[in-house]
Amino acid sequence: MFYKGMDISFVPQYEAEGIQMKDMDGTVMDPFDLVQKYGVNAIRLRIWHTPENVKHSGGYCNLQHTIAMAKRIKAHDMAFMLDFHYSDFWADPGHQVKPKAWENFSLEELQEAVYSYTRDTLLELKRQEVMPDIVQIGNEIRSGLLFPEGELPRYEQMVKLVNAGIEGAKAVGDPDLKIMIHLDQGGRYFYLKEWFDKSFRNGLKDFDLIGLSYYPFWHGTYTDLKETMERLIGDYHKPVMIVETAHAWRKCEGGFIDEMQEKIAGFPANPQGQRQVLELVSSIVASLPDHMGQGIFYWEPLCVPKEAEGGWAGNMGILDEEGKAMEGILAFTFDSEHVEKDRWAKIYEPQTIAAQAGQTVLLPETVSVLLADGRIKQEKVTWQEGNSVTCTEIGSRIVYGQAGERKSPVQMEIRTERTLEAGANLVADPNWDEGMSRWQVESSGDEVIAQLFPEFVDPYPAPPLNALRVECARHFRYQISQQVTLAEAGQYCLQAEFQGTDTTGVDVRLFARQGETVRELVMHLTEHGFEAGRIEDLELEKGTVTIGVHIDASPMYGMVRRFSLVRTG
Repeated sequence: MFYKGMDISFVPQYEAEGIQMKDMDGTVMDPFDLVQKYGVNAIRLRIWHTPENVKHSGGYCNLQHTIAMAKRIKAHDMAFMLDFHYSDFWADPGHQVKPKAWENFSLEELQEAVYSYTRDTLLELKRQEVMPDIVQIGNEIRSGLLFPEGELPRYEQMVKLVNAGIEGAKAVGDPDLKIMIHLDQGGRYFYLKEWFDKSFRNGLKDFDLIGLSYYPFWHGTYTDLKETMERLIGDYHKPVMIVETAHAWRKCEGGFIDEMQEKIAGFPANPQGQRQVLELVSSIVASLPDHMGQGIFYWEPLCVPKEAEGGWAGNMGILDEEGKAMEGILAFTFDSEHVEKDRWAKIYEPQTIAAQAGQTVLLPETVSVLLADGRIKQEKVTWQEGNSVTCTEIGSRIVYGQAGERKSPVQMEIRTERTLEAGANLVADPNWDEGMSRWQVESSGDEVIAQLFPEFVDPYPAPPLNALRVECARHFRYQISQQVTLAEAGQYCLQAEFQGTDTTGVDVRLFARQGETVRELVMHLTEHGFEAGRIEDLELEKGTVTIGVHIDASPMYGMVRRFSLVRTG
């Protein structure tokens, strides 16, 4: 079964407020009938311990509400996932507050409480004949749970608490119940691998499913998501599911994402863009080998915007201000058995080129195309004006072309100025906000692991400061490069920051290549922080120069960030 799910835990609250939900034509419908009509086959519910202790909860998501909702799920013959937050209110990577009833418990008492609460809750659901199919032991527990006792880096204590939940679920004696571990940062392999490796080393008990949150404006690129899931499956031999995802249907005052987050997500904040994102995430999950990608869940889509209120309901659901379903709901008609893996999901159009009056600009020969299964491939571009453009008029102009045999339309902007300022960074997308779409990658094999590794100042900034992390368990070669167009000859400075393992047989080089001329800087890495590598007094001619990093190394890890190429004279 491929789960096409939604978390609709807010529904009882909306219904109590008299909010009606409508089909795309305006017909009022029961929310379960509405979503089932468009292919939703699974519902996820959160459960809070004693939400009555928190005024803002309204008392919702307690056991009684959960039973009532579960009966509606079963009546519609849908799968049921239960998400234990182990809190009286919200739990996420930044908030894992113990229930008030457990505030003064010791670690041992917390273990017993988690065990008995999990067991007893599930036994009551079983008695009511609404047993879940999947149960989550905690919500987004990448930073731990039940703070401070279960807060990381206290892995030993955290694992004891997670194991108590696993044992409580197994004590119910239902052989069909699947147990899930749920972490956020679905496209950040190194974060997740560290969590699982350290947890298993500290005795984490066996479970059935890996659940991930993946919001494309927070958690990495679509290619990152594909590669992360593939590697988790290979490392731990567990099926993977996206249990939280979403995309905005508009930008609005006080809404949940801004211009930069929309750019990072790569699709517009409109109903069509929302549908495209959901279909793309579904395709990536369904394309995983051996049916190990088992579905997606949209987090809280049945929310209705309220006048003068922003937040999640303002632009992240699939209902408009009248409660009417929008185009995004059609994404749940997705057919997991007939995925078009080679379908073009998005063309990464070339970035704007800054040119100087009189300069002849070479147009890029290829563009990066994102496929429906998360791969990126290069497609040749045929430009209407040939392979180059001479910039004569000051201002901006658009150049049009066609990509690949499909002749899909492509355009790029050329901005012409009288003179170009020294000091501007000429590297396209140096922070990898669009993943590796602007870079050429060469690798010695699939065993080389390369992925973006973000540094967050706050829980969810946009964008983070990204570094590219590369590692391999055997001798390997890896190179990233980019062709940069120079408006004029002169002196330039190429710079990047490096960190990693410096051991026998490690050769890491920052390079600039123009024609037959190559300038290189050998980097000596350190694990104690990033250090800058700089090639100064770089004499370059007008035209294109290839810049990048080359690694030829024994088993190691290396990281690079903050690429820049600037004119200095």
